[in-house]
Amino acid sequence: MRHTVLPWSFAALCSLPLHAQEPLAEGSPQQATAIAQALDAWVADYEKGELAAKNTIRRGDHLQPTYVAHARRAGKLGEHDEERITHLDALQKLLFHAEKHPSAALAEAVLGVAAIGFETSFLDVQAHELRELGHWTLMRMDHQGAWFVVLRTAAGERVPVLDDLRREGGADAEPDADVVVGPSRRVAALQLLGRKNWAVFRSTLEAALVDPEPRVRLAAAEALQPPWRLDTLRRASRALANERHPVVSQALVRGVLAMLQAPPPGLEVAERSIVVDGMLGRFGRCGWRTDMELLDVVELYPTKDMVPLLIGALDLEIKSPDALVTAINKRASPLLREKAASLLRAMTGAILLGDDPKEWRDFWATEHDKVVVPTVLKRARAERTQAQFFGVPVTGGSVAFLVDTSGSMKDAPAGAAVTGVRASAAKSRLAAAKEQILVAASAMDPEAQFWLFTFADRGKAWTPTALKPGPQNLRALTELMGRLGAKGGTNLCDGLVQALQLEGVKYGGTVAPKIDELFVLSDGEPTAGPLRETADLLQLVREANKYAQVRIHCVFTGTGGGADLMRQLAEQNGGVFVQR
Repeated sequence: MRHTVLPWSFAALCSLPLHAQEPLAEGSPQQATAIAQALDAWVADYEKGELAAKNTIRRGDHLQPTYVAHARRAGKLGEHDEERITHLDALQKLLFHAEKHPSAALAEAVLGVAAIGFETSFLDVQAHELRELGHWTLMRMDHQGAWFVVLRTAAGERVPVLDDLRREGGADAEPDADVVVGPSRRVAALQLLGRKNWAVFRSTLEAALVDPEPRVRLAAAEALQPPWRLDTLRRASRALANERHPVVSQALVRGVLAMLQAPPPGLEVAERSIVVDGMLGRFGRCGWRTDMELLDVVELYPTKDMVPLLIGALDLEIKSPDALVTAINKRASPLLREKAASLLRAMTGAILLGDDPKEWRDFWATEHDKVVVPTVLKRARAERTQAQFFGVPVTGGSVAFLVDTSGSMKDAPAGAAVTGVRASAAKSRLAAAKEQILVAASAMDPEAQFWLFTFADRGKAWTPTALKPGPQNLRALTELMGRLGAKGGTNLCDGLVQALQLEGVKYGGTVAPKIDELFVLSDGEPTAGPLRETADLLQLVREANKYAQVRIHCVFTGTGGGADLMRQLAEQNGGVFVQR
């Protein structure tokens, strides 16, 4: 029996599974379009939660995320890849092509990868890894058109020709010639301009310092790099004078201070004084964390006129025209008062005065004519009785204890504890930690509050709400710690995520951790969790704590590895490291 072979219609060809079509020519414009579409779809699939980067690509068209069809059409995925490579591997294939065959359309698509997580969970470990892949792909794209796209995106403009290229796959929407680019892509583009640090990009970064979107202003402030220009200093100073966003103001203070420390050519002493005065004029107007940054300015450029400002800093509830800032200042950390009092003693020589603003105002009213402020300050903390954890003073107003409860914490303490009558008799490292927490909590300021977190295979919060020092809560704390046992691995990363409240943090967000001081205790190197390498963990905490300014102290109770990580964690976050 004969069968008549009918010619395929164009519609029938298009209806075939995409992996059955002939792949596009390597390096062709059509392939570039398909790659760009695949990258866009990969990002969209990831941000909608339809793929996990490290999961293997499953077999079967109905199980595939959207991006797979485009990647097959481009010849970057085939049936042999199913059940063999991960979605992350597929993304790297696409990015490698973009790097090897750079173009404007591909640069715009890669920018989407470089912007992953800014709108959702900025500090997510996986999102950070993906952004870095996108950033470094673009950094290696030596193509004028690609960097033209980055520059235009940073300025908030879309390149109309890219819409035409991206619709070659069949989309019928009209070109978005005048659409303003969203903040996530602009942040990514500004970060790239900062990394590249070409002089031609400087004007775009400076213009973004006064953009209506705070995340864009923050990215621009962070992206400015030396060598500095006098015009850049002036623009940043003017931007700071009008800035009220708590996080952006911190970034601007740091940026301007960096420029003063390595002054641009032509900066005169008189203009420097004007800049410093302008910075200090923001005191009390942008939140207590910005005020902590401004105290660094006082320390570096002390003058007699700054003493009243420091006395004002001893009153934590500083009023501001901005309701948000006033609310933030009501929760101001005692660390601000401590720093201001220390500077006052160094500037005036009144080493016997504490942190009572009334005493300082009375002192200044009678002694201000006699005070000579030194040009270089030598600060020393006032001696006073206070709570301690393994000998480290507890000075924060909202303190968290993060304790390792892995299996090795059953071992005997490596050395005698520093504080506490019962601590020296502890039979295990975990027992010593429990006793030290009780000793510290019982001696804390009545107005302070504390939290308890642990980590083994996972991090865990044992106090859903903060506890105040007091007999009833200390009894509850004693009962709670009786339930802590030593078991499992050492997932320090998840413990830090819990204690610093990193989940769901958005880039440039004003929601800060509820704590201002963290005590971390561990006896070994990380053995579990997504981040185990010292460099990766430190980078995560640096990013998380860049503006939160949580003081992190570390106690290492082991005898093997792990001490170096704990030492660096404390040193990089304003804390103290001890080994017991």
